[in-house]
Amino acid sequence: MKKCSKCGEYKELELFHKDKNSKDGYKTWCKDCRKKETKEYREKYKEKVLEAKKEWYKKTKLEAEFRNKKELRLMEKKCTNCEEIKEIKQFRQRTNGGYYSVCKQCENKKNKDYRKNNPDKINELRVISENRRRYQKSKLDKSLTPKEWNECKKFFNNECAYCGRKMNNLTQDHFIPLSKGGEYSKRNIIPSCRSCNSSKHNKDFYEWYKEYIHYSKERENNIERYFRSLI
Repeated sequence: MKKCSKCGEYKELELFHKDKNSKDGYKTWCKDCRKKETKEYREKYKEKVLEAKKEWYKKTKLEAEFRNKKELRLMEKKCTNCEEIKEIKQFRQRTNGGYYSVCKQCENKKNKDYRKNNPDKINELRVISENRRRYQKSKLDKSLTPKEWNECKKFFNNECAYCGRKMNNLTQDHFIPLSKGGEYSKRNIIPSCRSCNSSKHNKDFYEWYKEYIHYSKERENNIERYFRSLI
């Protein structure tokens, strides 16, 4: 057990983040207090946080592009599993640039064999994932009202915020994914068609949208303008 220096409650060690520089190996604040503090900071300095994220993704994207171009120039790559030399596009691309060392064919076979030989484990992971999602959802702000949703759609002229398609049955997309702490409130919900919603899934907006087929700088600015209007 450990006492949180923020809320003063005694909690299990697993409820504190690890810190190799502290005497007991854990942070002084519990995870809940740290999460609350982070959320308050992000809300208070929303534009600053947004700008920092944009700069980070811009820098990361440039580094990834450099690694991609470097490997693409080689044209071919040797799979470390089957040891066959294949076209570079037969390897899955890393999100941070470059390509994996195992080809897609070997990777797909490995995943298929694992699912076949470990059905109980796969089902267990699926249940854990779903329960974790429900738990996260239960802790988040769920304050979006029908009126706020209508105002949101009106701001975007009843169009998908991502592709501009005008629709009557727009879906509600979490700008910050639910799996990453995104809340169900007017501060995080924007209208989206099913296709764009499915494509974005749980990806970060700035990482996903710049590469999206329907990318529009004008729509990106409009999304940012909408969130600024709520501050």
